[in-house]
Amino acid sequence: MIQYINSLIQAKMRFFNFAALGEKKRQKSQYLKILLCLFFILIIFLNFLYISDSFNQINDSNDQLNNENENTSEFNQNNPIPSTDTSMLQIPFTKNIDLMRQFFDDNYKSSLDLNIFTYYRYGDVNGTITDDTIYAEDNLLLYKTLMKTEISQTETFDIYLDLKSTPLWYKDDIAQFKYGFVRSIDNSTGEVKDNNRYLIDNLLPIFLLIENIGDNIEDISINNTTPKISIEEMFSLINSSEFWDDRFPTHYKGFYHHNSTTQKYTESNLYSILANLLIHRVYEQFDLDDDNNIKERVYELANQTMDALLLGTPYNMWGSGAFYHNADEDWTTDGSGQKEYHLSVNALGIITLLEYWIETGMNETSTYYDKAVEIYNTLDTYLWNDTVKLYYNYSSDPDWIDQDLIDKDFDLKANAMMMSASLKLFEVTGNFTYYERAINVSKSIDNHFFDSINGAYNFSQTDGNKNFNSNLKLCETFLKAAEIYSSMVLISEYNISKEIPNYIFNQDVLNLTSTYSFINRDYYFNRSDNSYVPFTVSYNITDASINYILKYPNGTYLNMFEHQITSPATNHTFIYDIEETLPIGDGYSLYIWANKSYFGMAENLKRFNVISGVINKTIEGLGSIIYQGPEVNVSLTVNYTRKDNLTLTAYLEGEDIITSPSQEIYFTSLEEITIYFNLTAKVGAIPGSSEIFFKIKKGNVLYLNVRKVIEIGYSFDYENLVYESRVVSGDNIYVSFDLINFLPNATQSLNVSFSGTKPGVIEPYIKEETLLENEIKTVSFFLKTLENVKNDTFEIEMNILQNVTVYYSEILTIELIPKFEIISVSFPNAISQGASAYLIILVQYNKESPENFSLYINSKPVETNIDEFVYGENRLVKKITPTINPYEFGTKIYKVELKDSSEGVIAQFYFEVDLELSIFNLIIFYLLPSIIPIGIILYFVNKEIKHKKLTR
Repeated sequence: MIQYINSLIQAKMRFFNFAALGEKKRQKSQYLKILLCLFFILIIFLNFLYISDSFNQINDSNDQLNNENENTSEFNQNNPIPSTDTSMLQIPFTKNIDLMRQFFDDNYKSSLDLNIFTYYRYGDVNGTITDDTIYAEDNLLLYKTLMKTEISQTETFDIYLDLKSTPLWYKDDIAQFKYGFVRSIDNSTGEVKDNNRYLIDNLLPIFLLIENIGDNIEDISINNTTPKISIEEMFSLINSSEFWDDRFPTHYKGFYHHNSTTQKYTESNLYSILANLLIHRVYEQFDLDDDNNIKERVYELANQTMDALLLGTPYNMWGSGAFYHNADEDWTTDGSGQKEYHLSVNALGIITLLEYWIETGMNETSTYYDKAVEIYNTLDTYLWNDTVKLYYNYSSDPDWIDQDLIDKDFDLKANAMMMSASLKLFEVTGNFTYYERAINVSKSIDNHFFDSINGAYNFSQTDGNKNFNSNLKLCETFLKAAEIYSSMVLISEYNISKEIPNYIFNQDVLNLTSTYSFINRDYYFNRSDNSYVPFTVSYNITDASINYILKYPNGTYLNMFEHQITSPATNHTFIYDIEETLPIGDGYSLYIWANKSYFGMAENLKRFNVISGVINKTIEGLGSIIYQGPEVNVSLTVNYTRKDNLTLTAYLEGEDIITSPSQEIYFTSLEEITIYFNLTAKVGAIPGSSEIFFKIKKGNVLYLNVRKVIEIGYSFDYENLVYESRVVSGDNIYVSFDLINFLPNATQSLNVSFSGTKPGVIEPYIKEETLLENEIKTVSFFLKTLENVKNDTFEIEMNILQNVTVYYSEILTIELIPKFEIISVSFPNAISQGASAYLIILVQYNKESPENFSLYINSKPVETNIDEFVYGENRLVKKITPTINPYEFGTKIYKVELKDSSEGVIAQFYFEVDLELSIFNLIIFYLLPSIIPIGIILYFVNKEIKHKKLTR
């Protein structure tokens, strides 16, 4: 029983031991997995660092490449400058703008302490303020006109946002669409004076931001807002019920004059059409994001408003050839003054009708263009004063019959707007009559309104007070006139197709026709495919002065001519005989400029070449080097393109050549001919670059001059230089080259010398060589290097002399290399017991003659696979068996020495070899001696156990 219990205990112990062993194995497996995970994470992390670094290197490399390849050169064309003074061509329309700017800046600035300066509107003759009211319209219009050229696009938007931060901007935080610019504020209190939000005041931001900023309205951002956002903000306001009357019946549709009235004014509705069309154009042309479908809505509003003004039933604003002034909410015009014809309103009507005509396709059958012209003709008939050259202010007679109902004062703002209307008609039609009217109005405004003492324009002919708003509207007109003034172009064309023609002297005539024109390029909207289509309007200007300056190719002055484009001709043709007094050359310049009073100067630059008609095609037989003495046959092929037959003289000239006799050549019209010359360089000529000239002349007139640069060489030369650039100290250096004698009838004796540039490298060497007539001789030399040269690299100077004169000199660079070079050595660092290892040594032997060597291992000579070193790479192999003792372990040390034939040590190596237990020895000498006795013991133990079981 006790024995049985002991058996159970032993069995349990074995079970627990096996369990513990399994647990340990599982723990080891877990540890191994963790280690493997950490290993792979480390690999991934290192790869990430490597890839990141590689990308940085790539990016840096690309940046550097871009910088290296960046083209920073600039091409500066040497345009001729006219000899006459062109400062008189200053733009006449803008001559007083700086004075206006200074006057209002000095006198009309308000005293309100805001983020931005604000300005008053009303002042007396001298600029003393008579009303300190500040109007939103003026302070917006200022930056669209008088300040436009002084501020950038970003500054424009920043100024607009500053104006919104003033009391001029009203915003109700509760009610929708209760925001916008109020009419005016009081400078004395800084508070709102007229809190009505007028339509025109709130349309002005649209004109300001689009016209001053253009295609960047979506890109500029200040305080997370853009001009586009501001434009959409103002459109949302005018599209709301605050301004837009969207009630039925449809003839109610239109814009209120301001948010607190139901009256509708023609002028503000015309401005609304222009603003909506401008938004449509900028969204369409610049392909702006239109998530709110603004583009379609603005076009719809413009159409409905124009229909209300012209076609509304039963009422509209079209009277007898012009627009009425204002109406009630249903467009009825029975009230006092509503059917008046105001100049400013109808001037704006002309501009709006023309713009609307463009934006609706420029249809030839459209009535919009016709009505714009009709307004102009009506105003010209009833309001134009041909004596003063200005327009009256308005007429109160709806039928234009009673002349006493015409206000015969001349208003600055109204005439400025009519001048703008005339300019618009000229832009669209190219009809000079309209531009002439604008010029006349401009002159009369300067004559009758400008106060030269104060530098600003009077309110009207009878009122000398200075109105800021009127001056700003005039400035807007002047800027438009200046734009047209600067749109002049000068187109000059030769009567032949070539852009830069070649003229033959004494045969051809320069013929150039120039047209001085106004050209306006714009786009009209094609509704069928919703695209803008380009169109061009031009007007050829007559009675203009046109000037020509001729210059030589080097830019010096040749001649000047002044002409007139005489009406009715619309261009001028410049005729100039090309005579033999003009030297042959490329790049003659003809600078043309034209101008006329109230038209901008336009200029053009044309080029032409003067040729003789004798054109060089090829030169044959002219090598890159002409040597002293030998005669060379050279041919010159020319193409004769002249119409006349001539006998000309051909020359070959040069300081360093024997002058060739001149030749008389008979040239037939349109003939190609080849002329032959004998070219010989003078024996005493200085070697190097030299010029020769092929000339064809008639008397002193040069028809052809071909310059060639040749290289003159000595009467002898050398080539095909070959030498050993690597040599063992004490060996010979082989040098070889060809000597050439260029003299056909004489021998030459030369000396060839070699010496080290520093002492102690070679034995000096000199040898005389004799060259026969026209001989090419190959010469060879063996230069002895000295033993124990200290430098790894040295130089040898080779000279070729005649007597004591050195003609050619060459530096030969020699690299001194050792006799033996160990390329590689290999020997294992661990060897199994009983195994063999191979010592392999690669040796570069650099001498031509073989040499014996010895290999010593642990100071004992051993045999190898080769007995001697030959030139080139030698592979030395020695088999070594460290031990055959299965019980020997540890490290064996081998000392290896390689010696030359004189027992000098070439190289010495030390190797440590670890002896490792081989599998064979492990089984035979270690495992088997242990396993066999254990097996025997287990056999008998098992037999005993079975016996005991049987006994029980």
